[in-house]
Amino acid sequence: MNAARLKGRISIDRRLIVDHLPAGMAPGAVEVIVLQADSPKPAKRPKRRAASHPAFGIWANRTDIAESAAYAAELRQRLETRSNGRD
Repeated sequence: MNAARLKGRISIDRRLIVDHLPAGMAPGAVEVIVLQADSPKPAKRPKRRAASHPAFGIWANRTDIAESAAYAAELRQRLETRSNGRD
């Protein structure tokens, strides 16, 4: 099996175009491995604002919750430590 490293490009109609073939390459079937540099990443979608989420402000009118972050941490801690789902 002969091996050669070649340079080329992919055309708009998705054809592989090889710039130069070595003179010693005989006609016949070949196996091709294409290595392509990363293309630019597509533009990111704009981030959704938290205020657009349906749960945003869910505790806004609760008078029994003074510090919402502390309350949320306490709820998470209680959920993570319960053993049978009833505690």
